[in-house]
Parts: sequence; structure tokens; C-alpha cells
Amino acid sequence: MILLTGATGYLGTLVLARLLADPEGEPILCPVRADDDIAATARMDAVLDRLWAVPGPARRARIRACAADLTQDPQIPGLGEVTLVLHCAAAVAFDLPLDTARATNVGGTRFLANLLAEDAPRLERFVHVSTAYVSGRHDGTFTEGDLDLGQAFRNTYEQTKLEAEVMLGERDDLPLVVARPSIVVGEAPTGWTCSFNVLYPPMRAYSRGLLTSAPADPDGLLDIVTGDYVADALLHLLTAPGATGTYNLTAGARAFPVHDLVRLAAASFDRAPIELRPDAETEGVFAPYFDVRTRFDRRRAAAVLGPAGIEPADVRACFPQLMAFAQSDQWGKRTTVRDSLAA
Repeated sequence: MILLTGATGYLGTLVLARLLADPEGEPILCPVRADDDIAATARMDAVLDRLWAVPGPARRARIRACAADLTQDPQIPGLGEVTLVLHCAAAVAFDLPLDTARATNVGGTRFLANLLAEDAPRLERFVHVSTAYVSGRHDGTFTEGDLDLGQAFRNTYEQTKLEAEVMLGERDDLPLVVARPSIVVGEAPTGWTCSFNVLYPPMRAYSRGLLTSAPADPDGLLDIVTGDYVADALLHLLTAPGATGTYNLTAGARAFPVHDLVRLAAASFDRAPIELRPDAETEGVFAPYFDVRTRFDRRRAAAVLGPAGIEPADVRACFPQLMAFAQSDQWGKRTTVRDSLAA
């Protein structure tokens, strides 16, 4: 059995779609924050309805939803059957108080790790989804072996994800793999996403003529990856023989400067390019990601994922598709069913 946390979030949803595409696949145990198992099942049904217009009984039957709040030292039934764990659950908002972010990203991860160590004797691999931005404001190359370099952080999300990695790294009772995606956008082939954050709010404002300038470094590096790459990578790391340690799921050499984003956005929305003000005071929780000076080394990820044909897309090439979907979906208000785009 596969245990998938965060199945109602964007990455969890994409992973679930891929797991359920295999009719011979294993059951999937999904702990969901809900009042009871009935409510947890209803939340998972809503996820399936977002993926398929007609999910079908076979897909629904594969999912075992249970009510569990990972911040409250929960009990998760069926752990004795679990062999693979993908931990996607996290508090991803950038403006949370430190204690609130820490309760989920560190405390929830610790509770889950304790449960697995005690009650999952068949466990073969535990993939923990972190973020490349545990790098914080590090200036220079950040490798897959780097962690706490004394860097400052932009927000409590970055800080608590680093703290979670440190906590897990101090344990020796779990078959641990750490995956670090950078900024994740929609899927490359269609642009589909159900999470419109980080890049999307400023693009939405710009598309409506509400953004004419921004506090940003024209030469700041944008490391952006598409959701299909990250989901495929996570599933491969879950089962690839010998996978262990940390992998940067980043764009690597395909990272690009902020001034390229300005050019792409101007072309996509047929508007005049915005003015970039590198010395202006940052405004809003996403603005700091437009002055990044960090390059991510992804050599370990490339060595494991490359032979399987899993490579990051060039976001500059698929940017028009990403923005076209965002507009057609009314920036998340319309809730487009994913398989309607494939059809």
C-alpha cells in the first residue's frame, strides 16, 4: 500500500492522477484533515472530480481516505500494510506566523515519522517533499548536499522546511529520500493547475493592467519547474532502485532571469513591459522571489531521473500555454477538470 499525504494539494493531486492511471496499482491510503472518515472521503471525491469528469468506481475504490490531523499526533489505520510513503502535506503559505508554520512543517512531519518508525514494519521508502528554497537567501550555488549554511530566510515556509529536513536527517530509522522542488507551475502540455500562487498573482495583476512596475532585480534568477516534471520525479524517486539522500527537483541550467519573464509576460498579455525597480522596497510575500541569486545544482537528480526520461521543461517555451490556461480558468475560479484538456 502507498501512503500519500497532502493528496488534496496540487502536487498530491498530480501524483494521485498518475497512481490511479495504472488500473493494476496498489491501494492508496490518504490521511486527510477532516472531522471524520466520511468527510475525508468526501474531500477525496472532490479531488477525483477535479481530475476526471467521470472518475469511475474503480478509481474511487483504490483510495482509502481517513481523517487525520498530522499536527495532532494522529492515528492512521493500515500502516502495517504500507510499503511506500510520499509526504506532500505542508503549510505552504508564505505569511504564516512561525509557530503555525512550524506546527505543520516540522511537528506534522515528526509525528508522521514517529508513526512510520513504530507501526510500518514493511516500509521500503519515505519520500519527504521539501523545497529548493531551504536555500533561503544563499548567494551562489546550492547543492543537493547543502542544507544549513547560515542563510537568512525570506519567510517562515523556507525556515520551517529547512528545520524539517534537519530533524529528519538526525534520524536513522527511516529509508529517507528528500525531494526539493523549486517554484512549481502548471503542467507543461496543457498548463493545468489547481494552485495559483507564487508566479500567478503578479501575472494576474499584470494581465489586468494593475501592475506597471515591480520591485525586482532584472538579473534575478527564476528557477521554475512544471507540475508534470515534479510529479513524475516524485513517483520515480518513490520506487527507483538505490534512491537515497536529497534531490533538487529544479530547472538547473533552464533557470532564467527576471527580465526574460517580463518579455514573456508582455508578449502573452499584449501589454507594455513593466518597469523593474531593483532598489525599491519589496512589497508582498512573493516579491522576494524576483531577486534570487541562488543557482541550484541538480546533478544527483539528473543521474537518477535522466535515464528514465524525466527532465525539466523549458518554462520559457511553455509559458504562453501556462498563461492561456490561467486566463481560461479565470485564475482558479472556474475549476477546469483536468481530463477535459487531454480530451
